[in-house]
Amino acid sequence: MPVQSKLQHVATNLVIVGGNAVAVNLLVGGGLLLWSRRVEIEGWGLLNQFGWRSLANVLVSVVLLDLIFFGNHWANHHVPLLWRFHRAHHSDLDVDVSTGLRFHLGEVLISMGVKAVSIVALGVSPVGFIISEMAILAAGQFQHMNVSLPTYLETPIRTVLVTPYMHWVHHSRLPREHNSNFGTMLSGWDRLFGTYFMEVRREEIRLGLDEYSSPDHIGIIRFYLMPWGPKCRRIP
Repeated sequence: MPVQSKLQHVATNLVIVGGNAVAVNLLVGGGLLLWSRRVEIEGWGLLNQFGWRSLANVLVSVVLLDLIFFGNHWANHHVPLLWRFHRAHHSDLDVDVSTGLRFHLGEVLISMGVKAVSIVALGVSPVGFIISEMAILAAGQFQHMNVSLPTYLETPIRTVLVTPYMHWVHHSRLPREHNSNFGTMLSGWDRLFGTYFMEVRREEIRLGLDEYSSPDHIGIIRFYLMPWGPKCRRIP
């Protein structure tokens, strides 16, 4: 049962998305693309040292960047400074595709920094960067969908990809549940690192955070002030 009206929920998230897009994605995203081109020309990074170009560079880049984003997501939940920003994403009381783009500007900037370092360390090509960004965006929209896949689809898909059910567990109010399932695209990282958790039925999951339990706690202004509020000082 939705907590907020659909219009209020989507409108709030779209305002946040629009602000991030203008302030960061158009400017910094373009800069990262140029940065990956410089990396390719100079031959910097692990993949270029191995001589992996073209298709091999793209495929390995997508997989390794997904691993890095898994680690970054784990850190967002365990490093107090990062959790201050990331909890704004978890404050959403209803999860749908708009939630997949609802991130605090501070978290977006930190994420861009991680991407810049990863591009040069791995030697990610411009094509590899673009395809990785497209894949991550598509995966983010898919896993935040407010749908229940039938079991015959959910189970096999979840062996490879993070599904909506798997990610709904991650958006639970309970720390045991929202400190699990950190995968961005591939579900295998959670299985490999012991953070996979599916021992809860979807209809039993209560979304959001106890500290921000009503719609008036998560409006635009309060959303952007969350990292500096006193309730943001506790690691989950």
